[in-house]
Amino acid sequence: MAESAEANPGAVHAWALYDFSTTAFYMNFMSTYFALWVVKDQHGTDLDYGWAKSASMLVVALLSPMLGAWSDRLGRTRPFLLTFTGLFLAGGLALGHVSGLAAGLVIFGLANVGLQLASVFYNAMLPAVAPPDRVGRISGYGRAVGYVGSLMAVLLGMAFATGKLFGQSVPGLAAGGNQAVFVPTALLAGAAALPLLWLRERPREASVTGGGSTGTLGPGRWLALVRELWTDPRLRGAGLFLISGFLFFDTINTIRDFMSIYLVKVVGLSETAGTLQRFLLVVVGCSLVGALGFGWLADRLSPRRALLVVLGLLGAGFAAMVVVREPALVLGAIGPVLGLAFGGVLVTARPLLARLVPAERRGEFFGLFVLANDFAAILGPLTWGLVVQGLASQGVVAYQVALAVQLVFLALGFAVLLRVPEGDVNARAS
Repeated sequence: MAESAEANPGAVHAWALYDFSTTAFYMNFMSTYFALWVVKDQHGTDLDYGWAKSASMLVVALLSPMLGAWSDRLGRTRPFLLTFTGLFLAGGLALGHVSGLAAGLVIFGLANVGLQLASVFYNAMLPAVAPPDRVGRISGYGRAVGYVGSLMAVLLGMAFATGKLFGQSVPGLAAGGNQAVFVPTALLAGAAALPLLWLRERPREASVTGGGSTGTLGPGRWLALVRELWTDPRLRGAGLFLISGFLFFDTINTIRDFMSIYLVKVVGLSETAGTLQRFLLVVVGCSLVGALGFGWLADRLSPRRALLVVLGLLGAGFAAMVVVREPALVLGAIGPVLGLAFGGVLVTARPLLARLVPAERRGEFFGLFVLANDFAAILGPLTWGLVVQGLASQGVVAYQVALAVQLVFLALGFAVLLRVPEGDVNARAS
């Protein structure tokens, strides 16, 4: 795809539709129905789900920097995107037919590996489709289209799980339960991913060394990158940002993964009655607004300042969820705040990272960005599962404590982000 000072509308729309694909997939598999399938349908535990998610994220953590550097070395992104998109879509289709908890957890893990690794190459495409002065807005546009995907996924899930939409029966559909959602969601995600996968890529200039000082792509690649971040003062801001991201994504991704269970067990919402889906619609609708608004704010102020606002809103919303169990307040007040903030996370984080690293090494550093987030996604689900299991005799208090523990990571991430510089305002792909 072209890398010029002018945005290519076709490339921008295709890039945004891919966000539709992955966000719809994440909504119905990671955030909602698979966790419920494990805990309610298969009589597993939060820790079972936590182990599957954490193990798959460890695989992603080991592979993402090497694959990002390999992409930089080849000057190509599309082959990697095709491979890992195929993996998560195939996993999603398989989950619609699997029987048994163990097999489901393994397939879910493989699908998650595909989804997370695909995001390395998708995120690294942003500077190639967006001029420097529009990175925030185009990032916001992508997230907004992504949240349209989430809205579609929530409606699709409601229809196939309950056989109803907002209390009205859907002709030809019976209540299929949690597993009935998986196949239609994978098909929806696949259709939305096709435009970017078919888009012709203009090979960028390959990195002679693969981005790093050694030029190696072996298992020690990510360790070499960590050492470089520690010793090279030009990359110090990127290093601080990655530490901050590790901390705040621990909170964000863990709560997203367990939100459906928390809302059902603590707040009293129901996926069969449709109240859980109504909450998700509120969150996703406000996320769409947040994506557009924070994309504009990132260009108007700076990605770093906008991200600080996002994290402040998330902290307030999560803290309120710890103590509020009234469904009306959760739906009418906390949901909208969380939605606005969720919409702004990647919208502000992606352009900030693009400002902090050299253009010719973006694939590598977006791989490291995913690595930092993936280590958080290893720690977070295990922390949650262990807290809930350790306090199981306390009932819903166990879930409230698990949520409160995650707020500590968010606060630490906010503190580190205060030390991150603004970066190069003219950052763009070379």
